Amino acid sequence: MSDPIGLWLYCIIENRGEMAWDCLGIHGTSQVVAIAGGKFAAVVSAEPIKKYPLVRDYLITHQKVNETVMQTHRVLPVRFCTMAENKEKIIDEVLVPKESELHDKLAEVAGKEEYGLRARWKDLDKVFKEIGETNEKVQKKKKLILDLPESSRRTELIDIGHLVQEAVQTKNEETARTLMDELFPLACASKRNKNLGDAMVLNASFLVRKEQVPHFDKAVQTLDARYGGDLQFKYVGPVPPFNFVEIVIQWKEEELKNVSIG
Repeated sequence: MSDPIGLWLYCIIENRGEMAWDCLGIHGTSQVVAIAGGKFAAVVSAEPIKKYPLVRDYLITHQKVNETVMQTHRVLPVRFCTMAENKEKIIDEVLVPKESELHDKLAEVAGKEEYGLRARWKDLDKVFKEIGETNEKVQKKKKLILDLPESSRRTELIDIGHLVQEAVQTKNEETARTLMDELFPLACASKRNKNLGDAMVLNASFLVRKEQVPHFDKAVQTLDARYGGDLQFKYVGPVPPFNFVEIVIQWKEEELKNVSIG
């Protein structure tokens, strides 16, 4: 028995009537369209109602649709894997009754764009080596184990490893704060996201007013020129404001209880 077909929600936009975009939905088979109701519209595609794995392809498609729509509309991203049984449910439970809330959310990001910045050490081994040679606590431990018998050194070496790890984390945080201090004054809001591995120093998102974007771009370029010998920067944007606004929908009934992230 095949899964029933529902509507996957990507984002909420201002109502400009029924529309369609030149892109496909989660499964790459259904066109992305707008369902209008009141002052707002939901951007959706027809997809099977089922359990969806949290995989890169689906996440990228969800974001890419938002990016496509963002070229012509201000978008309020909807949480990944939000589905409705039909368009009436979207209109009756979201677009019309939540009109005031949606208006306020859209006002929060009006005239602003999200940018992302990641910074990571180009040579993490070099960082470990420098800490091992210059950190006072590490140096004291190294001198201490020189007088210990071979059988007693294992525990001390493990302790040295922990000290170096802590020192790297401290260095990463201090460096991240330095970078943030340069960029934060140019943004309306910022968010530190989880770093991915020891080499990553900063993983942050910034909400920037459009008129400030040239200044923000220049600040990032200045950081790259200043720290580019040691750090590799990845700067992206504008992207949909996923880190600063996300529409979470709670349906009145539980018809969609089988829709989940696997």
